[in-house]
Formats: sequence, structure tokens, C-alpha cells
Amino acid sequence: MEKIKYKSIDISQLNLDNVFLHYTNNKNLESIFNNGLIPKIGENSKIIEKTKKIFFSVGVEGAIVIMDSWLKWLVGKPIGNWIYYTGAVLLKVSFFPKSIHKIIVRINKNKRKYEWSYNKLKNILDNSVYLVLDLEENIDFNFFDIDEVKSSKYPKDFIESFYAYNSNITDNTMEYWNMHTISNKVIEPEKISILMVNNTVCASDILKSFIENNLEFVKQNCDVLYKYYKYIYSK
Repeated sequence: MEKIKYKSIDISQLNLDNVFLHYTNNKNLESIFNNGLIPKIGENSKIIEKTKKIFFSVGVEGAIVIMDSWLKWLVGKPIGNWIYYTGAVLLKVSFFPKSIHKIIVRINKNKRKYEWSYNKLKNILDNSVYLVLDLEENIDFNFFDIDEVKSSKYPKDFIESFYAYNSNITDNTMEYWNMHTISNKVIEPEKISILMVNNTVCASDILKSFIENNLEFVKQNCDVLYKYYKYIYSK
């Protein structure tokens, strides 16, 4: 069993349909358990998100689906940040040709970019843990809060290209796999625990366990995540 410095909880003690999960890099743990989870606009959310929030998913299924979405975004996103940020701004401009983003995504969707994305995610998760958040509705979050991406001026087909398999893009309400806290709400340290599964807290190993325990669901609904699983673990 791994020696855990901070408060942890085993998956056997949780309701797997309703658990609130957030993953973070190991280097953030000291700050989190001293000061709580501090809302912010992450590096990848600049230009897209308007307010500072903490994102999380509901249930193991939500944790699986968000990784599929994250992979689709990694594949389609230009590696160069300046291209990404410029494109994110221009897509909101009404007279900008919307076909441009399709061309960029099509160019990125090649074997090399997929493999880069798989390795990128594996590296992130190898150095991360899942946090279990003991959140209270209407205090920490609201189930009917607005998804700022879906309510933006981005083309609907652009959003659909990296959102979940069953997302309703026409409904601006946030969804179970892409939840967030109330804007600017700090999650106190006492509401946070590190998830342990099969005596490990490594997010990469935990995601592997989630996939293997829900393999048919992943095969049917999370195509890119399934390809990630086969690529990473069949080497």
C-alpha cells in the first residue's frame, strides 16, 4: 500500500454513481490541503471561460467521459498555444470563416497527433491523483449552473467535436461529466480527500481500473479513450 501523507478515502466507501471527482497534479497537494482548492481559470481555459471555477465530474462514468472529451480536445488542439489562442478568439467573430477550425482539426487528426495525445494524457495522470470532493448543493455548486462554453458564440459543431457522446449542445446547463463549482468558491481542505483504488492513488492506474470495470461502456461511447487504453496498455 502506498504511504499517503494527506487524508485519503478508499473507493469501497463511496457511492460510485454520485461521487464528485477532480484530478490534480501531485505538486498541488500541499497547497490544497493547507488552503483548499482555489478557483481559477486554467491555462487551457483562457479566452474560453469567463469566471474562476473548480471543475469536477459526477460518478465514475463522469470521470470516464471527461477523459474521452479531454483526449478529443488534445487531438484537435494545435500544439502551439499562439495558434490555439488566436483560433479561440477568431471562432467567436461572426464574420470569421467557420470552416477554418474544421481544417485545423482535420490536419491534427493523424496517427502522430493521436499518439502524442495519448502519451501526453498518460504523463499527466502518472503525476496526478483524484480528489474526492464533499460538496454541498447550492453552497458549493448548483446543478443548473450554466456551461460557459455551450452558452458562448462558438459554433455548435465545434463544441460537439470534443464534448461527450450524449451531450445536449442546445441546452446551456452544465452536465454530469463537466460540472463546476459556483464562481469564485473555495473548497475547504476538510471537504477534500485523495481517492484510493486497489491500494494506489495514482490517477493513471485509477483511470485504467475505471476503464476495465466499465469496458463495454467505454467501447460503445468513448471511442478515443478506448483507443488510448489499447495504445497505452497493449505495448
